[in-house]
Amino acid sequence: MIKALQLEQAAVIGDIHGRLDLLERLLDRVQGRPLVSVGDICDRGANSSSCVDLLVREEAHGVRGNHEQWLIEWCQGRGLDKMALHHRMGGRATLLSYGVDPDSPAVDQAHTAVPSYHKRWLEALPYVLDLQVAGESYWVIHAGIPGVFSFNGLLPEEVVPHLIEKHPESLLWTKTQPDMMPWVDRPVILGHVPQREPFDDGRIICVDTGAGRWSDGGLTAILLPERQFVTVFPD
Repeated sequence: MIKALQLEQAAVIGDIHGRLDLLERLLDRVQGRPLVSVGDICDRGANSSSCVDLLVREEAHGVRGNHEQWLIEWCQGRGLDKMALHHRMGGRATLLSYGVDPDSPAVDQAHTAVPSYHKRWLEALPYVLDLQVAGESYWVIHAGIPGVFSFNGLLPEEVVPHLIEKHPESLLWTKTQPDMMPWVDRPVILGHVPQREPFDDGRIICVDTGAGRWSDGGLTAILLPERQFVTVFPD
C-alpha cells in the first residue's frame, strides 16, 4: 500500500514511542508545518493514546510502523498479538493508556476502548508514503530498504513497488543499519533503527533517535525542503 502526498513544506518525525512530552516540545519547534510520522508512535512510553490523539488533531500524515501493526490488527477485532505484551515491544503501556487491563481475559474484545477516530486514522496509515515536498521526491518507509534481498534486474525506481508487492512486512520489521541500506531512486526517510544522532548520507535519512527506547533518547524531525534536523531531549 503506497499513498502519494504533495506538500510545500513538512516536518517528518521519528519514532515517538509514547513520549507525549517530547512530541509536544518538538511541535513547538517545527513552526506549524504539516506533520509526517515515520511510525512507531505507540508502545513503551506512558502516553501512546495521547500521542495518537495529538497527531490526529494536527491532521498529521505518515506510515505505519511495526509497533502500530499489532494495534491496528487488535482494533480490527483480529485479537491481541501476545508479542505486543513482551517487555521489548512495550504494548502493555499502550493498552494502559487506553484504559485497558493487559491481563484481562477479555483483552481481545477490549479494543472498543480505542476511539473510532483513532482507529480510522491508524488503519489509513500506508506502508509507504510517496512524499513530494516543494518538487523534491522522498520515500517514507518505517524500516527503510531491507538489506536482506537481492534487487538484481530491477531498476532503482522498481525496488519499492517490488517490496510492497512481494515483501510488505519487511518494510515494518527488517533491521538494516542506515549505512548498509541499498540506495534506490530517491532519498528514503525512515525510523525503526535508533541512532544516537540523526543520519543523512544523501540517500538514506534516519530520524529515530531513541525516544521511548533510551532514558536519554531524543525525538527528531527533519524539516523539508531545507533538510535540517531538529531534536528535543528529555529534561
